[in-house]
Amino acid sequence: MCKAKIFDKSYEIVSNKEVCRGYFELKVKAGSGLKHCSPGQFFMIEVPGVFLRRPISVHYIKKDTLSFLYKVVGKGTTILSDISSGEIRLLGPLGKGYDLGICKTFNHVIVAGGTGIASVYFLAMKLGKKGILYYGVRSSKDLLCLDKFEKLGWKIKVSTEDGSKGHKGYITDVLEKNLKSNDMIFVCGPVPMLKKVIEVAKFKNVKGFGSFEEKMACGLGNCQGCALKVNGKIKMTCKDGPVFKIEQVEL
Repeated sequence: MCKAKIFDKSYEIVSNKEVCRGYFELKVKAGSGLKHCSPGQFFMIEVPGVFLRRPISVHYIKKDTLSFLYKVVGKGTTILSDISSGEIRLLGPLGKGYDLGICKTFNHVIVAGGTGIASVYFLAMKLGKKGILYYGVRSSKDLLCLDKFEKLGWKIKVSTEDGSKGHKGYITDVLEKNLKSNDMIFVCGPVPMLKKVIEVAKFKNVKGFGSFEEKMACGLGNCQGCALKVNGKIKMTCKDGPVFKIEQVEL
């Protein structure tokens, strides 16, 4: 679990390029203080002309480079995608990531939906052994990072809602048919997918962790805007999560 100091400062932009239509990868010079953040953590990124910062998960950290993979969906990310040089202000690393210490004796299963793939790549890098990636998107045009997981030696199962690649339908259908009792799940994606994964995991008595994406204004738990019911109590996704044990989350 990460115990890194939280920084609020500007970092030099290395690049900010479109990796496929509508998806960008922002790279900044990380500096020594950011090298200790863990998979599942995120940063609040300051966008010029936009009042609230945007929460974006860490895609990976390699040597002196910190990477964010994001989709352009509104005003903030549109402005962000137009920035190609200079400096950008980041607050983080924030939140609690995955507890990798208890995962070593299980088979690793990552389930990602849409841009949820962005943060779980860093997780796959840190898990220490190969596993299976279940990845669901709307269309083959939305597939990201497959080459990165292939280089790590992971097996990949893909689904697209339009049938343009892999299984036609939802990735949770593929997961349900293949999940085994000695698997441990790590999941990140939209709420309907998370609900189904939790349902499947409970039915098969499989434990795991989920990274939950809620709207955030501050990223520090002060605004109380990202509440989630966990183990019968109200938790803040930004401060207490975003990673929680899936068997404890009530959606």
